[in-house]
Amino acid sequence: MDAMVTARMPQGKKEVGNHILHELGTSPSQLINEVYDYVIKHKQLPLHEEACSLSSRSIQEALAFVDSIPLLASTRFSTMTDDEIKQERLTAKGLVPEGHFE
Repeated sequence: MDAMVTARMPQGKKEVGNHILHELGTSPSQLINEVYDYVIKHKQLPLHEEACSLSSRSIQEALAFVDSIPLLASTRFSTMTDDEIKQERLTAKGLVPEGHFE
């Protein structure tokens, strides 16, 4: 047997929320059921601060991963703007005289 859950909110919030839920392919009833399932399983709110915080170990693993990413080799183009690179390439091909790029 199904039970009804009633909540109060501003009419505008309900309309916008229902529209977005429809775009996401779900309904208010499905959303409420998923939130209740989460609360029952985890015994906390889905967006509760403790649920979203990272452990010290997770942070250390993430930092180690970022540190393991090799840096790209520096080239003469590394400090140039896109326009400067274009000018250099066109000048090297003889298509534009040096210093006459616009």
